[in-house]
Amino acid sequence: MCTSCAWTKPAHPHSFEFCENGAKATIWDLTRDRCGPDFFAEHSVTELRELSDHDLEKTGRLTYPMRYDAATDHYVETTWDEAFEGIGARLRALDPKSTVFYTSGRASLEASYLYALFARLYGHNNLPDSSNMCHETTSVGLKKFIGVSVGTYVLDDFDHCDLIIFMGQNTGSNSPRFLHTLRSARERGCRIVTFNPIRERGLVEFARPQKPAQMTVTPSTTISDLYL
Repeated sequence: MCTSCAWTKPAHPHSFEFCENGAKATIWDLTRDRCGPDFFAEHSVTELRELSDHDLEKTGRLTYPMRYDAATDHYVETTWDEAFEGIGARLRALDPKSTVFYTSGRASLEASYLYALFARLYGHNNLPDSSNMCHETTSVGLKKFIGVSVGTYVLDDFDHCDLIIFMGQNTGSNSPRFLHTLRSARERGCRIVTFNPIRERGLVEFARPQKPAQMTVTPSTTISDLYL
């Protein structure tokens, strides 16, 4: 499963079943760039705060465990034994029920599984992640209006519906592989209406990357019948 948007493999996959965001996520996972202790010796944490997320990511993967030295305002190299002992000492001093194990929605399935297993072995079952912030409005709003806090459809429903309405969802940026489903829906006659202050290119029209002719000569598939 892709670490970009977790879009699953469809029943009838295309060749090269990934999107630009998925390619970037995979390339980053496979990066050979490394960020060693010399980098942190040269740059203080105050200096690192001035860098953009993109610049920080370009420095590469950590090669050694690091700990923060408040006296020098630098991260300094430590050993794995010291790192685990320091973390363990802090956790042993806490009531498991008073802690929060916060995770990233971009973490891999394997990393998320191990992190959750670690938290439960510690005696804790509260595992929020960045997706909670994304879906908090959904959880509250949907429960109020339809009685449940999650979506009530599955992806196969898009193969049978007659109308799809988008309210502020940026498909081309957040889940571009969904555009294949929308293209198929439009080609069988489904109507699509979009409400979005941003003119999302993917919801205007879509050219299938697996078809060189459509990428170069033939017209793109119109996605939205009405874009407001």
